[in-house]
Formats: sequence, structure tokens, C-alpha cells
Amino acid sequence: MSAGDAVGNSSGEDVGMDLDGVSNLLVLAPTMSSAARRSYYEGLLPERPSTLDVLAVEYRRSPDQWLDEWQQYVGDRPRQCTIVSTDETTRSAAAASGGPVTYGPNTAACVENPSDLTGLGITVSEYLSEHGGSNTVVTFDSLTALLQYVELQRAFRFLHVLTNRVKTAESVAHFHMDPAAHDAREVATLSSLFDAVAEFEDGEWSLRRR
Repeated sequence: MSAGDAVGNSSGEDVGMDLDGVSNLLVLAPTMSSAARRSYYEGLLPERPSTLDVLAVEYRRSPDQWLDEWQQYVGDRPRQCTIVSTDETTRSAAAASGGPVTYGPNTAACVENPSDLTGLGITVSEYLSEHGGSNTVVTFDSLTALLQYVELQRAFRFLHVLTNRVKTAESVAHFHMDPAAHDAREVATLSSLFDAVAEFEDGEWSLRRR
């Protein structure tokens, strides 16, 4: 399943955005906009989300918050998901249990230091080695939060490796970023790493390919 083969909401409605051949997508949208979040889930996420394997890298929310949002906008949970969180509560729970935290059929891992890109990269790479393929979607939320912990050039190098790893695994990844929180240079620098950029403006998505 390539991104272009499966664009649409959970009812299969075509939203008209051609993502064929797009492995790594930069999603530019206001972080706190509920309209943008709903439109993302309905329009950019592959259809039949209950069949997906999802790796969610979360800098903003706890695993419970991620699952609640997915349930709100999608309805069905993914077939399988692993949530890698920098959330302090998740780190504490993982330390107390001595390992990943289980959420029913889902697992939450943690990165003890939000600036530990080496550890995060290893976690993502190991997941893709085991679960990568056409039904796997990686969501990274968000690059805006990541850049609060690391400098732009370090983030660029990390994302260069990560996007190549996603492509090698024949999977799809969506990287979220709030353009209002960055200057044009930061957005342009990171945009160059992705196959395409989807931007939410005036209630609609526009798509720019490299």
C-alpha cells in the first residue's frame, strides 16, 4: 500500500490528493487547530486505519492522549501501534515497570531524554526492521517540539537518516510541524528532506512535491 493508493478517510472517500510514491510527507499545520487535525486524519492518513501498523513518535502528548485523539477522529484503533513518548508520566511508568508500558494491544515505549536522537533513531530503526512494510505508518509529532531540544542542523542530520530508513523499509511516514512557530529558513531547510509537503491553509490542503 503506497500512500497514493490509500489516501482517503475511513469511509473511503477520495479527497483528491495524489500521494503516489510519497514515502516521507511533511505536514504543515497549526498545532492547536482542531479543524486541521480532523482534516489530517480524514484526508491524509491511509484508509482502512484498523489494518495499519502505526509507530507514533510523540513529543507533545502522552500515549493515552494519542490513543484518545486517534479514537476520536478515526474510530477504529490501528491493528497494532507502538507509541514512543518523551512524556514524563510515560517515562516514570516505564521506569517503575522496568520496560515498555502495555496499553491493551498497544505498547508505549519511552525516550528518557527528549534530545537523545541516537536512542530515538535506534528505536525507530528496530521497529521498522521488525514491522516495516506497506502497511506501516510512522507519525512524528512534532518537529516543532523536537526543535525545542536540539539545534536545526542536528535535527536535519537525524531526519535525513530517518527518512532514508523509512524509504528503505517501504513504509510511509508523516512528520508534523507548525509553520507559524518557525522562520522561513527553518521550514525550507527541513522541507528539502521530504518527498512532498502538505500544508493546511484556509481549511484545505495544498501539496508540493520535490
